[in-house]
Amino acid sequence: MLALLLLASTASAQSGDAGMSMPPPSTTSTLPNPDRPTRTSSGKVQASRDPKLPPALGPTPAKVLVIVYSDFQCPVCARVTDATHQIAEEWPGEVRVEFRQHPLSIHANAENAAVASLAAHRQGKFWEMHDVLFGHQGALDPASLETYAQGLGLDMARFRKDYADPELRARVKREGALADKLGANGTPGFLVNGRLSVGWGSWFGFRGQVQDELNAVNALLKKGTKLAAVHALRAKANAKDDAAFAAYKAGVLDAAPSSSSTK
Repeated sequence: MLALLLLASTASAQSGDAGMSMPPPSTTSTLPNPDRPTRTSSGKVQASRDPKLPPALGPTPAKVLVIVYSDFQCPVCARVTDATHQIAEEWPGEVRVEFRQHPLSIHANAENAAVASLAAHRQGKFWEMHDVLFGHQGALDPASLETYAQGLGLDMARFRKDYADPELRARVKREGALADKLGANGTPGFLVNGRLSVGWGSWFGFRGQVQDELNAVNALLKKGTKLAAVHALRAKANAKDDAAFAAYKAGVLDAAPSSSSTK
């Protein structure tokens, strides 16, 4: 009887592993971690250095645009940091991932952390700050943010000036407002060429969604459809309704840079 009870208890614990609130699997496991893929570097994926654009990894235009709406104080968002970095590396030159701010009001320090990350972006160090902030979610007060900026070698006078710039805070609010319009009312939120999902299941599921979208894009390109038209067609097909497509078109497609640079 005791063995049966133990077996039932183990099965019950395992049944919720994919849920948003469950902790990531132990890093000591010999099995592949469904939350945290191994980061690789092809040398072909470049980070955006244009502070006017969302921080990004990968080229523009790309066949598949993955937008991540995130909150630096959200514990589930911290679980997807490796996936955010790695997804563009899976298909170098074909996938672009953009990080957009969506600090939730329930997290007292999330907005300040978002502003600090954009101040670092102005000095070309967004992704370094991204990793530091997610690695120290319990200490995102203003004094700690300055400590992290100093540790990254940022120009502190410039960092303080940018952190105090009302435009950065307004930008954070604009990005969060667009997330709400698109239906991403929680974090993390993902848009894969306009297809929305909120929460986190696993790296394998996320990667599979991007793979499916890439296959759909390649099928249209093979028919001779131009990439810009493909983006609109896929976003229309992926949007949950006409209002969501209109918001995505205005906030993402129409605002996208037209060059083929990696900025």
